[in-house]
Amino acid sequence: MRELNLVEMEDVSGAYSWNWGTAGGVVSSLVKNTAEAVASATNLAVTAGWEGAIIGGKHGGSNGGILGFGIIGNLVGVIGGGIYGTVGGAVQGALLGWDKASQKSDAILKSILDGNT
Repeated sequence: MRELNLVEMEDVSGAYSWNWGTAGGVVSSLVKNTAEAVASATNLAVTAGWEGAIIGGKHGGSNGGILGFGIIGNLVGVIGGGIYGTVGGAVQGALLGWDKASQKSDAILKSILDGNT
């Protein structure tokens, strides 16, 4: 069995590092991996929530609503899109890990700032 290089380790899904050598190593790995998962989930949840709110607000009232007022549809789109984006981003961030979640977060922020969202 061969050892994986750094690039191969990055490509493994959910490749958090574990130290199974000692009991202290396992606890240390568990704490580090939990902190990384929480940070990754928070990072991507915030940016995906912003993007979801922007997209939901932009397209939520596109049908006009009752009497031609789409403001209620926009409000529902902002709230619903923000919630869906936050939850989806948190799950995806925890599964991807810090490096890939940061890349996705950067891409989302760039698209928001460029006006492509």
